[in-house]
Amino acid sequence: MALIGAGKLDEMIDTQYSADCLHISPWDIIPGTPPPHILRGREELKKFFHIYMKAQGSISIEKLYDFAETGDSIAFQAIFTSNSGRWVVGDAWHMRDGQIDIHYGFCHKLD
Repeated sequence: MALIGAGKLDEMIDTQYSADCLHISPWDIIPGTPPPHILRGREELKKFFHIYMKAQGSISIEKLYDFAETGDSIAFQAIFTSNSGRWVVGDAWHMRDGQIDIHYGFCHKLD
């Protein structure tokens, strides 16, 4: 979150995601391409995250809950408000060698 807040999206992806990562996203933010978006590799993920953060703008986290961690997985849910409204979101990450290799995203708008 610190890297995202500092606008260091590429650094966040390079250090926290495996080179062959897979990300499945429900966000409807890529023009002409309806979700879900299936992104493969760091370069696709970087393009997506830059579009995503531009659409969201500032994100204010209201609540973080249902956090769970196992030896190779992390999952949580949150409620946040951004330029695009108020959302319930969830993320589940499968980890390999200390990096995210599979990232499942979930969301629905509250407003």
